[in-house]
Amino acid sequence: MRRLLTALLALSAGLVIALASQAGEPTPDSIIDKAIKAYFPKGLDTKNKGTRTKTKGKLHIQGLELDFTQEVAVMAPAKFKESMELTVMDKKINVITVFDGKQGWILADGKEVKVSDEILAELKEGAYLISLMQGVFVKDKAVKFSIIGEAKVKGKAAVGMSVSREGKGDINLFFDKESGLITKVEGRKRDLMSGQEVTEERFITEYQDVEGRKVAKKVEVLRDGKAFLDAEVLEVQILEKIDDAEFTQPK
Repeated sequence: MRRLLTALLALSAGLVIALASQAGEPTPDSIIDKAIKAYFPKGLDTKNKGTRTKTKGKLHIQGLELDFTQEVAVMAPAKFKESMELTVMDKKINVITVFDGKQGWILADGKEVKVSDEILAELKEGAYLISLMQGVFVKDKAVKFSIIGEAKVKGKAAVGMSVSREGKGDINLFFDKESGLITKVEGRKRDLMSGQEVTEERFITEYQDVEGRKVAKKVEVLRDGKAFLDAEVLEVQILEKIDDAEFTQPK
């Protein structure tokens, strides 16, 4: 009797899954497959792992709106260099931030800034997100997925999915139900100014076509519901490789 009951329960569970699939309920695989087609209509590109972008925008800090321009070089899975020019009270400040996959270094107006444990943790978190997003699109078996459910992002229907890797903190990705593109990235992170953890929401409000793929054009970032950053991507280069010298600290 017990074996019969177990078999009937298994059959029932299988029927529920089959009916859900027939009804069009999203699965992690179906969401990612749709996203891959949306981002790479000519096929997934795994050869080119480097990008260079130029961006302009506003940074909202302690009641101030600071204009900035930014150039970022990323070499997946874990290296990046950000060169940012901020305008503070009509004065331009240049900040270069680099993570070489293991260590980081920062120059502000040509002067070295000590990388504290907190700053290094933030840089490693940035590298983790780069690696995690790459893992999502190549369906890395180390990446864990779970469906959150449907939501509205900027008034449009989306489906949310939680992703994590190697037991580290997860992030939530929200995919537009119509296009399949990511419209929001949500996660917890430490704010270096306050030292407190905040909820960061990164909205991709507009995309552009670059070399046969979709890339972000306009981005809005909120922290605990308050405006933190608005940016427009002006230029994107997609490269097979960026030389390691790009991420080496000058002596």
